[in-house]
Amino acid sequence: MTTLARVINRLRRPLRIRLVGPADQTAAALHGLAHMVNRRPDMADRRIRIDLTIREKPMQEWR
Repeated sequence: MTTLARVINRLRRPLRIRLVGPADQTAAALHGLAHMVNRRPDMADRRIRIDLTIREKPMQEWR
């Protein structure tokens, strides 16, 4: 990755990700996200903001 690409990635807005769910599903989604970011060279030096909420109740009870 060139120096210019690194500078541009730092100036871009952070990638925003919101994960909500039971602990096992949220952990699996976070693990998959880490693999995706690790495989993509365009994600190097990119800021990522992850909002993580663990909820053990079924989805119908959230509302």
